[in-house]
Amino acid sequence: MSALVLLLLAPLFTGSLKWLKARLQNRVGPDPLYDYKNLFKLWRKSWIRPQGSSPLFLMAPVVGLLGVAIAAAFLPVLPGISFAGDFLLLVYLLNLGRFFQVLAALDTGSAFGGQGSYRESLVAVLTEPGTVLALGAAGLASGSLSLAHFAPLAQQNALVYILALVALSLALLAEGARMPVDDPTTHLELTMIHEAQLLDHSGPLLALYELSAGMKLLVYVGLIALLLPFGRLSFPAALLLAWLGLGYLETYGVKLRYLRLPDLMSYSTLTGILAVLGVVLRFRI
Repeated sequence: MSALVLLLLAPLFTGSLKWLKARLQNRVGPDPLYDYKNLFKLWRKSWIRPQGSSPLFLMAPVVGLLGVAIAAAFLPVLPGISFAGDFLLLVYLLNLGRFFQVLAALDTGSAFGGQGSYRESLVAVLTEPGTVLALGAAGLASGSLSLAHFAPLAQQNALVYILALVALSLALLAEGARMPVDDPTTHLELTMIHEAQLLDHSGPLLALYELSAGMKLLVYVGLIALLLPFGRLSFPAALLLAWLGLGYLETYGVKLRYLRLPDLMSYSTLTGILAVLGVVLRFRI
């Protein structure tokens, strides 16, 4: 059920985000439902397979969407729905789609595909430690590594949860290909990271990639919501905060140079380490 909710909500979130950024720039902008229309348009078009590519080129978008959908199904976004496994499986499922996406981009033999794959892999290496450490700290503070038993921000562990939220927020920017890590609206191939891998995809294949990217963004919003102290309103509150934060950040912020990304993502790892130390050393705030 959680996967279905995020599947239906993802185009609305990304489409309304484009509308918000346009309004902040004093433009009319696209309809908030634009991404639904765009996905429908792409689905009706034909796809093109580059000469010399293997069946992996066709498999990657499907595997990517399935991996994110299964990860979303494990996320206890809706009340009464729980997941008995630990959070590491969810992290692996999210990275499954990236792995196949990188292979598909390399499979085409495109120069930009290879460049985007290298950069995407580096971003993943920089982001994953902070994500795992932040979720691990929240799990240790809650007494369980199961997402269903994560406790919200508590007064006695406030510092731990705040550090974990910072790490996950930076991970959301990197994993969602948002500013200042990546520019989702750029058309300059030399600055692309995520989009550079999709230049050879079209039609339904591109629609699957766009849908899985939107769902992955919402999965990270759901992970942040698990740590917020708003009860059943945590996920809507996290959605609203992410919507406003991304809108303002991508309107008034700038994209970092590629060589500066390790500096930014080091803060995610650092806050994750500090969160784990806060639990291990039993800091009480």
